[in-house]
Amino acid sequence: MPISAECLVEEHLDALYGLARAWVRDSDLAQDLTHRAFLKAFEKRGQLRERGAARAWLIGILRNEIASEFRVRGRELAFEFDALDDLPAEPCEECLDAEALLALPLALERVPEPSRHILLLRFQQELSYEEIAHALALPLGTVMSRIHRAKAALRVQVMALAGQPQEGAP
Repeated sequence: MPISAECLVEEHLDALYGLARAWVRDSDLAQDLTHRAFLKAFEKRGQLRERGAARAWLIGILRNEIASEFRVRGRELAFEFDALDDLPAEPCEECLDAEALLALPLALERVPEPSRHILLLRFQQELSYEEIAHALALPLGTVMSRIHRAKAALRVQVMALAGQPQEGAP
């Protein structure tokens, strides 16, 4: 039996709208895109077999709606995920101090959009790597490496804002 439209909205509206708002950075457009994503999901809800996969499925629909909107407007897609492959992977396993933790929100804003978007899927939406791979139609290994690079980019921003020396810096 397909999941009811009411259940989809009740369980996922806030998360989907929050993600749309973070991706497009315009609350009115985010509302429209979220609404369109849910309408499309209602039409196709018979395709959703597992209730546990609903969020990743909805995020995939939302991403397609955003891409379609940006194509119609003649704008480049704000979150081109392939650009993540160009980011350096600089591992650093140090714990953050209080000052660095306070810098985290601003640091996230300074991270390039492709990295910020995949971090939001992982940590704000709490999607598993597999769910992200499904939502973005990417291989699991690609998702893993992009998240690793995105975390490295975030770490660089946090350390810079907190005034902490970075590995390899004089």
